[in-house]
Amino acid sequence: MKKKLWKDIFKSIAKSKGRFVSIMGLMLLGSFALVGLKVTGPDMRATGEDYSAKLNVADVTVIGGLGIDKSDEALIDQAKGLEKVEYGYLKDVVIKDTDDSVRLFSASDNVSEYQLTKGRLPEKGNEIALSQMYANKYKIGDQIDFTEKQDQTGSSTLKRHNFKVVGFVYSGEILSNVNLGQSTAGTGALKGYAVVSKNVFDVDYYMLARLTFDDTKSLDPYSTAYTDKIQEHKDDLAELLKDQPAQRLSSIKEEYQMQITDGQQRIDNAKQEITAAQLQLDEAKQQLDSNSDALQAKMQQANEQNIPLPAEASQQLSSAQAELALKEQEYEEKNQAFQKKKSEAEAEINQNEQRLTEAQETLEHLEEPEYSLNSRREIPGGEGYKIYSSLSTIVDALANVFPIFLYFVAALVTFTTMSRFVEEERTNTGTLKALGYDNRDVMKKFTFYGLVSSLSGTVLGVILGHTLLPLIVYNAYHSGFTVPKIEMHFHWQVTLVALLLALFSAVLPAWLVAVKELREKPAQLLLPKAPTAGSKILLERITFIWKRMSFTHKVTARNIFRYKKRMLMTIFGVAGAVALLFAGFSVQHSISGINERQFGDLIRYDMIVTENNYVTDDQQQEIDDLLNSSSIDKKEAVCYEEMSKVAGANQDKQSIKLIVPSNEEQFSDYIQLENRQTGKKIALPDNGVVISERLSKLLNVEKGDSIVLKDENDQKREMKVSGITEMYMGHFAFMSQEGYQKTFDQQPKDNAYLVRLKTSTVSNTEKQAAKFTNLSGVKGVVQNTTLTNQVDTIVHSLDKIMTVLIIIAALLGIVILYNLTNINVSERIRELSTIKVLGFYDKEVTLYIYRETILLTLMGILTGFGVGELLHRYIITVVPPDDVMFNPALSVTSFIIPAAIISLVTLVLGFVVNRRLRNVDMLEALKSVD
Repeated sequence: MKKKLWKDIFKSIAKSKGRFVSIMGLMLLGSFALVGLKVTGPDMRATGEDYSAKLNVADVTVIGGLGIDKSDEALIDQAKGLEKVEYGYLKDVVIKDTDDSVRLFSASDNVSEYQLTKGRLPEKGNEIALSQMYANKYKIGDQIDFTEKQDQTGSSTLKRHNFKVVGFVYSGEILSNVNLGQSTAGTGALKGYAVVSKNVFDVDYYMLARLTFDDTKSLDPYSTAYTDKIQEHKDDLAELLKDQPAQRLSSIKEEYQMQITDGQQRIDNAKQEITAAQLQLDEAKQQLDSNSDALQAKMQQANEQNIPLPAEASQQLSSAQAELALKEQEYEEKNQAFQKKKSEAEAEINQNEQRLTEAQETLEHLEEPEYSLNSRREIPGGEGYKIYSSLSTIVDALANVFPIFLYFVAALVTFTTMSRFVEEERTNTGTLKALGYDNRDVMKKFTFYGLVSSLSGTVLGVILGHTLLPLIVYNAYHSGFTVPKIEMHFHWQVTLVALLLALFSAVLPAWLVAVKELREKPAQLLLPKAPTAGSKILLERITFIWKRMSFTHKVTARNIFRYKKRMLMTIFGVAGAVALLFAGFSVQHSISGINERQFGDLIRYDMIVTENNYVTDDQQQEIDDLLNSSSIDKKEAVCYEEMSKVAGANQDKQSIKLIVPSNEEQFSDYIQLENRQTGKKIALPDNGVVISERLSKLLNVEKGDSIVLKDENDQKREMKVSGITEMYMGHFAFMSQEGYQKTFDQQPKDNAYLVRLKTSTVSNTEKQAAKFTNLSGVKGVVQNTTLTNQVDTIVHSLDKIMTVLIIIAALLGIVILYNLTNINVSERIRELSTIKVLGFYDKEVTLYIYRETILLTLMGILTGFGVGELLHRYIITVVPPDDVMFNPALSVTSFIIPAAIISLVTLVLGFVVNRRLRNVDMLEALKSVD
């Protein structure tokens, strides 16, 4: 008995291979997307966490604007929960004969270590280990030379500038290969890093402190708990160091004043030496003149007496004349040498006096240093850590909506398919019961079918989700980062969810329908179910339309509303596939072109050149000369400040560029302010600030609200939002001169320039940026290329991920349409056979049923557009990083391509249905089951 039961079970599978494979495919796609997206983000973070732990990357890094002295160290050592602290040095230099800036770090002992990729770390003062990105330009044993820009006091930081390459490394702090952050050397954008010995640095203070804490070891570094704990430690350090800026400034001024005093003393000594040497020459001149006068007197006396001198006296007089002439010649030589040295010394004294004057002025204008407290995301060069984290959260955001929606649609269709399977097996069920099989035996047939078809697809989807999708995502981002290959971990929670969803989608509906069927007696089960009763539809009541419809169109309309369950399933199934496709293509459109839009239409400058807090006349002249050179097309003086605001899910310190133009009429030549929705230009307000759209969304403010930002001195500034301008990358704030005056209670000071180049290529921009950076009066250069590289990495990675999801959605659409079409034909095979017997042609028979499918598909496509737009809006809201906004505008292709894909699938299936109906055995189909 049992053998026959299992034979019947396997026979039912063999008879419905298409249904079996389609259920398997639906569960495979659903579980692959669900598991793959759910595990990829955690796998990425686990990889980053293990990498950071291996290199013991610092939790917090303290960087002193004017260094970290002994008193700073004493306070930092008192930090709560401190596990380890290590002090070190860093300096940005330029590779000789290039514009490439490299950040030299002092070798670490046990905090923020370096991963050796080749060779060894430096042990001697003349050795260096370069970042791995230079492995294709240098080899071990090569010499590398650097040039260093002196600081404001004219001092150098390094004892030497030539090194021997002994190894190549990766840093746990700088994870990006394309965006290493800003630099004070070269082009203004950091190109690489290197490690040297501590004794290479010629300063008596440290420059940074790297700290690790006991209470962060057990925390996920990408979690909110870790972020909150780090913020607590930063607040503690800020409290410890709150009085240090003033003390450090006082100490620096005292030290530099002593150096200036010593320099003045050396100048005074040099002047005294010149005076003393001049006195000695003057005395020698007087002695020569005296001797000459005495000799002239003797000769005159001899001439007046007109008496011939004795031979001995004449000889003495001649010797005296010769000796005097020799001494006069020696004096002239000494005098000429002295005058030359005096001229050189006086020139040097004048130059040194000018330097001392400038140094004194610079000293008087020195401001209190900032102690920068940085998490791993905020440390200079930490952009890679932030972008890597953002990519993992992007995958998480997609995992929270895309596969869930996809699985819902797949489960819905699977539910319908299995329900239909049970109904198709109604007669066989009655036969089995009539033969004596109990309900539990009969249930095995349906539960086994659903279990095997769903679990086989789910298991395969789980395996591919754990392996293939993480590798696809890794392939999308790995070229931009130095992190190791993504680790693959087994995630049992999401695997269990996928298995439960498979049971819910395929086994539960079969069980529920079967339970209902098995309540009937075998004799009832052996009879087919009564067809759904027809009823008058709404369209029939609209007589002027109904009368003009043909017979076949009336039949189509009645059948659509007669089979409401099938109608809803088709609409929802098609709508689900279209929604996923629409969202995928719309997201791709939203992320494409934002670089060109921002840095082509909205931002029209090539760089921002910022000056030091104090610039001497000579330094200003150098800047002006370069600004007026032939390479510069236009320039505009502005007041430029780096404002900040702690915001976002990770509570990062958001950097905001505040720009106040000196000439508002010319400002639109450099930055276009306009409302994205209306396209209207935005004027700078007399009171308030215009902020970028992404910043407004991050702070959740609208026009008319107030925001509080911190300036460079950590002072809070409240300002009213008077406008929100279209901007996709970075945070910006714009003010008028009057608005700045009212907000800051002072007149804005022009301290930067918006610069447009005649040739705006990347290479020329970097070349011109390097010229500005080399000027002693320039604080830094902000290029657009740094931000575009960062966004390109995100866009490229997200684009690849969306391509995979689009392919999944397309496959889902194919399987859904196949399943629903197959169900429709199977349910109505007797009806179709009847009209075929009545004389309908094959084409007419196909259109009789397929016309409904076409109409329902069109309704599904339209519904899918609406649902897809909601899905698209959600994705572009939750996916972008804190400083990036995706363009919410829709593209025509987002409508055309999904509609075309579904239409093509519908068309192909139409030919399949036509072939199937052409070959249907009408006699078999119309046989009575009585």
